[in-house]
This record gives sequence, C-alpha cells and structure tokens, in this order.
Amino acid sequence: MSHIHLPDGVIPVFWWVIGYIITAAMLAFSFYRTESMGLRRKIPLLGIMSALMLIGQSIPLGFIPFHLNLAILSGIVLGPWLGFIAVFITNLFLAFLGHGGITVVGLNTVIVGTEAILGYLLFNAFRRILVPLPFAAATAVILALIFSITLMVGVVSLSNINPAMVLSERLEGLRRIQAPEARPSISIPRFVIIIAPFAVIGIAIESVVTGLIIRFIEKVRPEIIDYSRVAGGGS
Repeated sequence: MSHIHLPDGVIPVFWWVIGYIITAAMLAFSFYRTESMGLRRKIPLLGIMSALMLIGQSIPLGFIPFHLNLAILSGIVLGPWLGFIAVFITNLFLAFLGHGGITVVGLNTVIVGTEAILGYLLFNAFRRILVPLPFAAATAVILALIFSITLMVGVVSLSNINPAMVLSERLEGLRRIQAPEARPSISIPRFVIIIAPFAVIGIAIESVVTGLIIRFIEKVRPEIIDYSRVAGGGS
C-alpha cells in the first residue's frame, strides 16, 4: 500500500542511494540479529512469507489503486529482522517483474520494512495487555500502515518528485492516456487529500485480512507465531 511505484530515472540519485545505504545497514543488522536464532531453520518460513507478500503486492485490490503489503503479517510471524529481510527479497523480485524500478528497491524496502518492524513491536505490545491475537494484529496493521504511508508521503515530498507521477503509476488508466510530460504537477497537500480515502479503505482491508490470517494460524498452527520470541523481544 505504501509501495512507491515509479520506474528508474524518476527518483533523484541522491535519494535512491540514501535508500540503498539505509537498506544495506538494516540488512546487515538484521542478519547479525538472526544469526543466533537458527536462520537455516527459518529459511522455509522466510520463503513462504516472501512469496505471500510477492503475491499480495502483485495483485491490485481492483476497485481501489492499492494492494495488500502483508509486511506486518511477516513481521508478526517471522519477527522484525527476518521480516525486514523478507521485505527486501519481495521488493527485489517485484522490481525484476517491473513493479517499480531497481533504483526504488532501497527506498521501498525502508518504507515497507518499517511496517514489519513497527507491526511486530505493536503486536507485541498489544499482546502484553491481553488483547486477543486477531485484534492485536489488526490494530498493529492500522497504526503501522498509517506510519508507513506518512513516511512514503515524506519521501515523495523530500525528493521533490511530482506526486502526480506517483498517482499515475497507480492509476493504470491515467498512465495510459497521459505522457509523462503531460502530467500536471500537484502539491503534497492535494496528493494527501487524493490518496486519503483510498488509504482508509486499503488499511481497513489489510487489517481485516491480517487479523483473519492470524486467527487461522492461532487455531491450526499456533507454533508458527513464536510466542517466546514475542515475550522475549524478538530476534
């Protein structure tokens, strides 16, 4: 949902390099934190969650120009650092499939990766006050997505990208009928006003979907959610 759908050559070099530097630092820290938790044992689950995110982020919701990220679900299941690694893998494959350029992989990993980390922390916090797991997950999704969408808007604003390009890459019809030079420039406040209704619907859908999946996992395979890790602060 907070994914930036832009081809290569749009984001200024300074900003996509910054995105890759932050992503590289976060990945190094993530591998360091997961080294002691038996990474080899977690690789199958890492692959499954990466594949789920890849599917979710490849299929538009249809009636609104957003898709499910499922990054918060990955953070809850894998923990924050493996969740961040899964987000990077997903964004890299999406770029190979033409869903955004290679140069935006770093920025998208930072933005969507915050959902995995923050979602895990919020889920952990709500669980500690004995909120039922599905509600804890759904609430974590709402708050984490609001943060990541705000972060995406901040990146668009700081990098001086024309927000109309971000919108047109999401709205297939507009992309087909408008050449890049024909897209009018719009302000950040107007950009926020345009995406806000879609964001509200998208956040509601992802929170419900994540809550239902967590409820299903809790019933059939509760060991997938590592409760000791939740209680102990995560790896």
